[in-house]
Amino acid sequence: MTNKYDVVILGSGVIGLSIARELHGKGLKVAIVAKDLPEDSNSFGFASPWAGCNWHSFETDGNAPAAQWDAITFRRLAELAKEHPELCERIPFYTVWQNEKKGDNELWFKDLVGDFHKLEASPSNPLPGNMSFGHTFSSYILHAPAYTAHLGSIVRSLGIPIYRHRLSSLDEAYNLPEIGRVDLVINASGLGAKSLIGVEDEKVYPARGQTVLVRAPEVKTCYMHVEGFMAGPLKPGEKPPPEPAYIIPRPGPEGHVILGGTYIKDDYSSLPSIPEAERILKACYNLCPALAGPNGKSWKDIEVVSHNVGLRPAREGGARLELVHREVGGLTERRGIEPKSDSQGPRRKVGVLHAYGVGSAGFQNSLGLAEKATQLALGYVKSQKTRAKL
Repeated sequence: MTNKYDVVILGSGVIGLSIARELHGKGLKVAIVAKDLPEDSNSFGFASPWAGCNWHSFETDGNAPAAQWDAITFRRLAELAKEHPELCERIPFYTVWQNEKKGDNELWFKDLVGDFHKLEASPSNPLPGNMSFGHTFSSYILHAPAYTAHLGSIVRSLGIPIYRHRLSSLDEAYNLPEIGRVDLVINASGLGAKSLIGVEDEKVYPARGQTVLVRAPEVKTCYMHVEGFMAGPLKPGEKPPPEPAYIIPRPGPEGHVILGGTYIKDDYSSLPSIPEAERILKACYNLCPALAGPNGKSWKDIEVVSHNVGLRPAREGGARLELVHREVGGLTERRGIEPKSDSQGPRRKVGVLHAYGVGSAGFQNSLGLAEKATQLALGYVKSQKTRAKL
């Protein structure tokens, strides 16, 4: 029996779409199944459209897989910025902080980005927000919802179908009515990996992010004060870290800027907090008074467009990129909760490539992660074809 598709991808966020395009470029036949489609920019559970989003690596170890994904993505964003400046743009960045810690000045990507300089405040050289230390460099910003929709358009133009389908179990994906039988599923389901039967990754958690979208055409610099961002529980007697603030302009003619933000673990609330929104506006105005416009006097003069809440698909220990061999159908052990599906036919060996848990780093490592995922997928497909010939 010949399969119509080589691979089915679960999820049409920035990770799933990037992998689909990469796989197609290597000659594989791909289909996508997703609860949310690339154009669903207002879906609360769809993380990709809500992102800031900029390239500012969170990795401290330059040899870590995520750092390698980030580096690949950074280099490839240059082409996107050239071809689609309305989606991606390179601008100045400032990262500032108040309390110096060991390693703050040792960024693995300082030679990758442009114009990197260490900063230390002085009476003649005050830093944004009156902070004491910082870095400046140049990097990329992206228009998250427009870029997600753009990827969706590219994928469809390549003949890759995107089916809206809500799966209950991983087994279902190996023989969906619209797609037929496949031997490899790529699980890019984000937060779905926490509850998808057959995956049920207890390390996955939502990291609630609240932002404010404002109009500030004069602001063309990204500012980051992220001391304490993604901080864990406080130890006894430990002072809470400063609350984060970041300012990320969006490419395009609207003059929009994303102000943030929060990183609240295991919080599924979809409604913006008014006190949190006020804190964000005040903190970001402190970093960049130009947000209030040329005649603005305070944070209250910032032109608010909308208040937004999204759930980052995070994971304890970092993202999971792993190929797992498994079996479906036949006499595989069942717990009695799995939905019945066509995959419960003859028992057969299949594969699943997990690609989820990127948290806040989805856009900045998407292209690099897609390259690595494609290498793993190609290896699996090749091994299956070799085995079939034996």
